[in-house]
Amino acid sequence: MKSTFFITIILFFLIGCVTDSKALDPNIQKLQWLDAADPQADAQQAVKTGDLRLLGMATRSINLPGVKADQVMKYDEKCGFQLMDGISDVVRSDEHLRLMQKARSYALTYNTVIMKYCKI
Repeated sequence: MKSTFFITIILFFLIGCVTDSKALDPNIQKLQWLDAADPQADAQQAVKTGDLRLLGMATRSINLPGVKADQVMKYDEKCGFQLMDGISDVVRSDEHLRLMQKARSYALTYNTVIMKYCKI
């Protein structure tokens, strides 16, 4: 009886040690959708629903990929923006860096489509 209890406890701890760190990082979980995302199709769908907000990234400051720095305020006033969840100025792992780079590329393509409809 005692040996069954101890074996169960040991297995519990071993399984806990094997857990994938990617599954535990909420920033990675928030960005994993990018692996299957299509920014052009998503932007076209947003246009169809009348959502012309650009995608922004909250790093040390708000960054709207594809928008020139002197035009950010104009686009914000005209159409607004939404921040991508899971982006920060702190890189937590190689996987987080990969997904943040993918997020930037996604936002650049998405914003390029949206800016055709959000004229300043």
